[in-house]
Amino acid sequence: MNNVAYSRKFASRQCLLVSICVLLAGGCGTTKWSDTSRTGTEQLLVSNAIDRVVDKIDFSPMQDKKCFLNTAAIENTTDRNYLAMTVRQHLATAGAVLAENEEDADYIVEIRAGAVGTDRDDLLVGIPATTLPAFPGSQYSATSIPEIPFVKRTKQRGVAKIALFAYNKDTGRPVWTSGNRQGESAAQNFWFAGAGPLTRGTIYHEPTFAGNSLPRSMQKTVRMQPNLTLAPERPQVFPESMPIPETVQTPNVPVPTYPMFLQQ
Repeated sequence: MNNVAYSRKFASRQCLLVSICVLLAGGCGTTKWSDTSRTGTEQLLVSNAIDRVVDKIDFSPMQDKKCFLNTAAIENTTDRNYLAMTVRQHLATAGAVLAENEEDADYIVEIRAGAVGTDRDDLLVGIPATTLPAFPGSQYSATSIPEIPFVKRTKQRGVAKIALFAYNKDTGRPVWTSGNRQGESAAQNFWFAGAGPLTRGTIYHEPTFAGNSLPRSMQKTVRMQPNLTLAPERPQVFPESMPIPETVQTPNVPVPTYPMFLQQ
């Protein structure tokens, strides 16, 4: 077989393969992830994780106290403004008096974030998107084969870990700490035989299929994402008059802790 005949046969196979791929992919559901620098799903995951973790904090010890929220430690944190405003709202709702600057406050509330971000995990059972190179001497260029998923699943997770610490501005003595709080949010998309996505997660009110609500009879069989928030630590409240022992933390030596009780 000469090169010309072989090239024609190879090109015919390429066209046939592409045609089959187009026919198989015709029924696939697709999701457009973003028209902006950050996807809406990512922003919902982060804000939902922040809402979940801040909702766990008991701000009542700061009731009737004039507080200033110091956000210097979260300047480089993702969605720091949303996090700061959420904390300010919960402080005000709990009865704290918010001060616009540190000079007008009696108490300083500092906030730190151990993590605010998202993770993503993809699973594909099928044929991934592939580019077939052009055969030497052929008049046809390289051919791209679209993704052909038999089963496809994407999982996204939002995480937030924060802690708050309050102290008297004049004495520098601790008044309250929230303890470390960690919360998570989740979103999941599932395709089967090219149909989908079936969407569910903590950022959605109900599961959907290809962007449409499922019939009520089917909603019972599709469970929403369970609450993934980890168990928080217990909060502590410090009296201003309580002396603070000077301790040095060493390996395998427990650090003294203060008893848990509300300030009178």
